[in-house]
Parts: sequence; C-alpha cells; structure tokens
Amino acid sequence: MGWERISTDSLEQQLAADESQAARLRARQMEILEELDVRQVAMADGSRSLSEWVAARLDVAPDTAKNLVRTMRRLQNRPDLQEDLGDGRVSFDRVEALSRIRDDVGLMEWADVSTVRREAAKRARITASDEYRVADGRYLAMQPSLDESIWRIWGELDGHSGAVVDKVLSEAADLLPDLPDGSTGPDGWRRATALVGCLVSDQVPAGHVSVIVDARDAAATNGESGVVLDAGVRVGQRALQAILCDANTEVIARDSDGRFMDYGRSQRTAPPALKRALLAKYGFRCGADGCESRRRLQVHHLKPWARGGETNQVDLIVLCWFHHQVIVHERGYEIYCHPDHGRIRFRKPPPRPGPSV
Repeated sequence: MGWERISTDSLEQQLAADESQAARLRARQMEILEELDVRQVAMADGSRSLSEWVAARLDVAPDTAKNLVRTMRRLQNRPDLQEDLGDGRVSFDRVEALSRIRDDVGLMEWADVSTVRREAAKRARITASDEYRVADGRYLAMQPSLDESIWRIWGELDGHSGAVVDKVLSEAADLLPDLPDGSTGPDGWRRATALVGCLVSDQVPAGHVSVIVDARDAAATNGESGVVLDAGVRVGQRALQAILCDANTEVIARDSDGRFMDYGRSQRTAPPALKRALLAKYGFRCGADGCESRRRLQVHHLKPWARGGETNQVDLIVLCWFHHQVIVHERGYEIYCHPDHGRIRFRKPPPRPGPSV
C-alpha cells in the first residue's frame, strides 16, 4: 500500500476515519438485526437464538454475537445512541457500554471505554434473588483428554469470587521469573502456570480485594447499586455483607462529589489509604489512556514534589511500571491531559542534543 510514504499524522487521521466508518457499519448491522429479529429468522433456520444464528452467519465468536444482539435490543430504547453510532461520532464499544446505563449520561467523552463500563456496572442493580441465583449456579468442571495428557477447565463464579481468583492469579503470574530467552511468555500461559503454582505452594497470595462504595447511589437504592469491586465487578447486598467479614478486603467510600482523602504537603509518598483511593479512582489499572494494565501500578506526582507538588488526588496519578519508569522517567515523555476529554496521554520529548565534539 505504500504506507511508508505517508506521514504519521495522516496515518493517525486515516485510522480514526476507518474506526468512524466501522461505527457506521455497526449501526447498519444493528438496524438489520432488529428487522431480522422481528422476522424471527433464527427460529426459521432452526437456531436456538438470534445470537446463535448471528455467530453462524457472520462467522464470529459466540461472545461477539451475543454482544451484537444484546446491544441491538438495548438500542431500541436508546435512539440517541443509535444516531450517534450511525453518524460515526463514537465507537461501537462506547455505545455498547453506554447502552447498559438506563439514565442519559451523554457520551461520557471525558472517560475511556473501560471507565464507562465501570460506571455501567456501578449503576446496575442486583437484588437478593439475583445473588441467590448466581451463587447457586457457581460451578467448576474439569475434563481430561482420552489419554489424560491434557485437561480442560471451565466454570462460572459469582462476581466477588471471580475477582478474588483473578487477583490471585494475576499477582502470582506477576511473580513468575522471565523465561531463559528473556521473554515473559503469553499472559494465558503465565496465569495457567500461576494456578498450578498456587496449588502446589504453601505461600498462596492473599487475594486482597477492595470495594468501592458510592455513598449517593448506594443509599438511594439500599445497596442494590453503587457498590463495585476494584475490577469493576458489580456486587449486591449479600455479597457485600460477606466481603465485610473478610480481613483481606478493604472498603473505600467516596462522597457525592466522588472525592477521597487528600494529604497536601504533609508527606511526599502517598500513604496506603490514599494510594488505594487513587487506585480506585483509576479503576485499579494504569491511568494512561488505552492502557489496561493492572500489574505493578505506581503513584506519580504530576508536579514534582521538589517543585511544590502536593500529595493529593489532583497532583497524583496512577501509572503502570512501563508508563511510569520507562516512558516518563527513562524516556522523558511529558504527561498531559487531552483537551477534549481530559484523559492522560504522553507527548514525545524534544530531541536530545548530540554529544559535543
């Protein structure tokens, strides 16, 4: 295609234009799916559901098909989001996340898609009967191959249990040494290896989980909404009661303004409570726009302490080890908040002067 002859700015603009076009195509798919749903084409073709029919006809994974069908049905009550998607103003992933929120919260362009998904989880309501149903449906299955040389594992857990397992495996995988060739190995391999390691070791990570309680939403619904885990998983009243009995779990509350505790200039390093509050603010992942890393998270002063920076929410951000140590400190990239949505991005530093002759 001769991409090497095109400027970086032009390539970025083309990439964004292609994503906008993809959004328009998704919007058209939503309209077509809605009509096919009315015609009950899935039943006519012998499929058990429309998502099963979509998976077969579009040659996509079942999860992708379910996501398309569920979003289509939610958008029937949200013509505004359907229009925004059709105009290519927002991505399908953003519309999918927004469609889970019953209230009109706008496009939330100030937040990335992961944050929108966490907001949707926070607003979802879970009744006691919902919790009973999920708890009763929890299971774990293991199936060996004919010669038992390979085992397949699958199952289903409630939100809190799943978050604990995910946290333990992620932290245990993070402790695994690099391979002899210097690589780390695929993430799935590391987590599977960590699972075996936890079962044969006497030192299993504690699986510390934090719970974020939004006082306004929780009070208004008697705890049926407004309570999420650090991974963005929604939990209900019964799960919260069980969590509060666990010494390895911490509850972080925030007021109606969404603010946590500040420490000003009283100390340079963020104390544990403030660090956990900051982690909650950033969804327990790296604050860099587009980064999903939940491993080796570190606190960074936007304004250096030596230059008057304060230890509070405004002057502190959370970055993964790569963005903090490599990008900011080693390579000297400048952190800035994007003027359109306020998310954290990096600006390449000016060229360094060459060695004097």
